[in-house]
Amino acid sequence: MGVPTVPLSDIYDLATRYIEQRGGQVLRRTSVEAVVVEPQSIVLQSSGAAARFEYVVLAVPHHVLGNLLPTQNGSGGLAAGLLAQIQKLESSPITGIHLWLDREVTELPHAVLLDRTVQWMFQKSKLQPERQETQRGGSYLELVVSSSKSLVRMGRQEIIDLALRELSDFFPSVRDAKLLKATVVKEVHATYSALPGSDSHRPGSQSPWPRLFLAGDWTATGWPATMEGAVRSGYKAAEALSSRAEKPKAFLLQDLPATGFMRLV
Repeated sequence: MGVPTVPLSDIYDLATRYIEQRGGQVLRRTSVEAVVVEPQSIVLQSSGAAARFEYVVLAVPHHVLGNLLPTQNGSGGLAAGLLAQIQKLESSPITGIHLWLDREVTELPHAVLLDRTVQWMFQKSKLQPERQETQRGGSYLELVVSSSKSLVRMGRQEIIDLALRELSDFFPSVRDAKLLKATVVKEVHATYSALPGSDSHRPGSQSPWPRLFLAGDWTATGWPATMEGAVRSGYKAAEALSSRAEKPKAFLLQDLPATGFMRLV
């Protein structure tokens, strides 16, 4: 298992520089309001402006894809068919609980909390030693709850109290620590919900339009809704695009071979 030791924004900055060093451009705070399909191009419309591209990959969550599907130039039927398919996918929420404490409550950099609402604990002040909390003797913990449907309607303080209570079951020194600051982040549509039969509703990388492609953990990657699945969808979209451009190239990495007990299952 890999755990980032730098803020995710640093990783995104590396990706941005990689694109820009190869002649690409990254536009921040720029929304796409409509997609128009033309015979030899795709037009993205934004705030009255328009940009034309040979190919486009829509790497957006499934619940907002319907707002971008092209309906002009006879595309209405194709859009309706794809929309009907993805509307059968349900969302699954993820809640992040960030706690700043006045002392270190465990030496562990991360842990799994069994049989509790809170599932994961990452001690950011351990994983990222440059943080000021470490220097002052305090600690910064990030707690993660996947499929957090029970927390969606709960209030901020109620969630914080629950997190501290469950955390103290594993790390008793939490009871003596002073909570300096706390933040709760609810991602209601964080991933699609892998319900029985949901795989049949996940579209492939190639959309009904030859120059338009789809990417996201909710597409047909063969994996569930994970960051690794999202990366896999990017590889599959790149392969579909390169094939359409008549420059086929393999990007998708093969799964690691099963070892140990996994060879039996």
